[in-house]
Amino acid sequence: MKNAVAMEQNTQIRAMMKRIFIVVILPIIVFTFFVILQPKRFGNIQTIYIVFQQAFIPSISAWGLCFVMSLGLYDLSIGSIIILSAIVGTNTANLVGGFAGVVLLIIVCIAVAVGLEYVNATAYTYMRIPSMIVTIGMLMIYETIGNFINGAVLPFELGFLGRAPANIIVGLITFFIAYILFNKTKIGMQIRAVGGSEIIAHNSGINVKRIKMLGFIMCGIFLGIAGILTVSYGGVIMPSTRLDSVSRIFSPIMGYFIGLALQKFCNIIIGIFVGEFIILMIITGMMTMGVPSTFQQVFTGLFLLVVVGLTHKVKDVEVVK
Repeated sequence: MKNAVAMEQNTQIRAMMKRIFIVVILPIIVFTFFVILQPKRFGNIQTIYIVFQQAFIPSISAWGLCFVMSLGLYDLSIGSIIILSAIVGTNTANLVGGFAGVVLLIIVCIAVAVGLEYVNATAYTYMRIPSMIVTIGMLMIYETIGNFINGAVLPFELGFLGRAPANIIVGLITFFIAYILFNKTKIGMQIRAVGGSEIIAHNSGINVKRIKMLGFIMCGIFLGIAGILTVSYGGVIMPSTRLDSVSRIFSPIMGYFIGLALQKFCNIIIGIFVGEFIILMIITGMMTMGVPSTFQQVFTGLFLLVVVGLTHKVKDVEVVK
């Protein structure tokens, strides 16, 4: 009996180590590839350290997007929400300055992002049209509001959250919040249930409309944090026009799909960060090779298509089984 238990434990340990190996080996392969091509420019710890820091902002956006997309919905307005929340938060922080300004920046950015996502959820619920169309319409409204307010500049002393080690600490805290909310709470469980089947979820006593509303609101919390880190890192936040803010969704959505593809090996919240880390390594590697930005965008788009295709193949295989 003891031998059987020991064998079962060893099997589980080997399976876990295999999953960890697969998740860890992917970024190592990408890193090794660019080190071989550009050993002097890419093959140093400082480059990886910078990429690691930068991976948190799109990861935080993707963690928020995870609460919406797990419901089977889309939110194309996340870029405009990040920008508008950062503009309003920065202008508010500048009114008082000092530590109080940083506190106001945090509170206002999150409050504005949550409020805008509440508007998104309300519009989707009562207009009864696809979430993609609703959020595109709201995106244009948010961009227009941002242009009326104009951009904002955050003083250097108020932007310490965008610099190491503060940005890493914020990123890790946000990771644990996302992990717990999505995996260990009743809301996270119900979001996954609704995404699996609205009919079954409704028959189980879940208020589907309420959960969809909460999914958008959860997304808003993380978009507000992303707005804080974005303006703190760059120091300047400018409004977008002509749907330019849509470009901010590509990296988060790629990270989400990579996380989805890695879900059979690790938790999706972990997989999202691994995906964002890989994407940024690829972009940084192409920059060190002198690849023009236009080709970087083309490669990023192709990479997204490949990842989405592989993700759907994984799902098809699981259905057949």
